[in-house]
Parts: sequence; C-alpha cells; structure tokens
Amino acid sequence: MGVFGCTSLRSVTIPQGVTRMGDHAFEGCSGLSGVVMPQGVTEIGESAFSGCTGLSSVTIPEGVMTIGAGAFSGCTGLSSVVIPGSVTAIGEDAFDDGVELVRQGAHAPDYPSGV
Repeated sequence: MGVFGCTSLRSVTIPQGVTRMGDHAFEGCSGLSGVVMPQGVTEIGESAFSGCTGLSSVTIPEGVMTIGAGAFSGCTGLSSVVIPGSVTAIGEDAFDDGVELVRQGAHAPDYPSGV
C-alpha cells in the first residue's frame, strides 16, 4: 500500500526537484485520477502507481529513463499512456494488457500492449 493509505487522494502534482517516484509510492490510491510529474523525474519505481484504478491516462515526462516492474499494473481505468523517447527500460508487467502505449519523440521505439 502506498505511503498515504490514500484511497481518497484525487490528484497529485510532484514538485520540482523530485527525480524518482519511489517503489509503491502511490500504490492502491484508487481515487487518484490525475498525476503531474515534473521534467526532472528520471525513474518511476516498481508498483509506484499500481492499483490506481481512477487513472484514465498518463503522460510521462521527457527525461524519464526507467519505468519499473508493475509501475501501473492494476490501473483498470487506464486506457492510454504517452511514453517519451527518453525511456530506455520498461519493467515486466509495467502496464496491464489493453493499455494503449503512445510513443513520443523522434527516436521513441514502438511498444507492445502491456509491456
């Protein structure tokens, strides 16, 4: 469970200066419907947003290089994720099957559904 036991948390804006979304940081925050991450984030940890069923779309900022295993698993409301070209590693089961992964940037690879 995330650090807050945060079923009623609706949105979060990560402050400038944060470089890593920690493992399990917002896990189980089922009411979370919006996340804004700053450009300085380089890593999204394992299961960081797992079980955030209220998320419907996520835009990962340019500069993120790693998306941890299970980072967005169990996000049953999530239908699309925009992934920048800076991402070089995506962990196992980072996304559920059926989530549209949209590449962004000239050098961004194509990602299969679910990764």
